[in-house]
Order: sequence, then C-alpha cells, then structure tokens
Amino acid sequence: MTATETTASLAGRRPFAWWLFLIVIFLFPLFGGLLYLIFWLATSKATVFLHVEGDEIAVAGDQWLLELQRAQREAYVERQQKIKEKGFLRVMWPQLLVSLLLIAAWIYLLKTYW
Repeated sequence: MTATETTASLAGRRPFAWWLFLIVIFLFPLFGGLLYLIFWLATSKATVFLHVEGDEIAVAGDQWLLELQRAQREAYVERQQKIKEKGFLRVMWPQLLVSLLLIAAWIYLLKTYW
C-alpha cells in the first residue's frame, strides 16, 4: 500500500472460510450468507509493516498472515509435486469423493425438505 526508502506497509485479507460460509447458509438460509459476508469484510483486514533495521528487514503487524501463506504455499507445491509424480486421480481421490458426497447430501436435503 505505502512505501518509503526504509518502510513499507502491505494490506490484505485473511482467507475466506468457505466451509463456515456454507454452514451459515445451511443454518440461516435467508440472511446467513449476507451476514457472514458483512462479518468477513469487517474483520478480515490484515496489515503487515516492513522496515529496515540495520541490514535486515523486520516484519511487524499481522504476521500470522505471512505464516499462513507460507504454509499454504508449501502444501500447494507438495501437492502439485505428488500430482506430477503419481497422477491427478491417485492424489486427489479423497477430495473428489468428499465433494461428491457433499453434493449428494445437498441434493438429498433439497429433495427431502423443499
């Protein structure tokens, strides 16, 4: 966002929790999703401040955001490497199965209660 010769500030948002969004929509079907979106916009802002101390760059502010991004990046690279070595279906079948089960559960709930 801002920068000088020795400082910088970076702004971002924490990741959107899709699972929580779906739970809120399921529990409060009319306004739950809208309320969660408003809550996320109001509370998700994160700012990281960088400044120079001697010859090193020091970080202050919402450091959890940086750690989360590093962990997600490492997991992404590892998963991509496994997919390249073993193939997509051999690596991703658990996620695909869970997705299909959740879609089937939603269809069942919609048919049963709608």
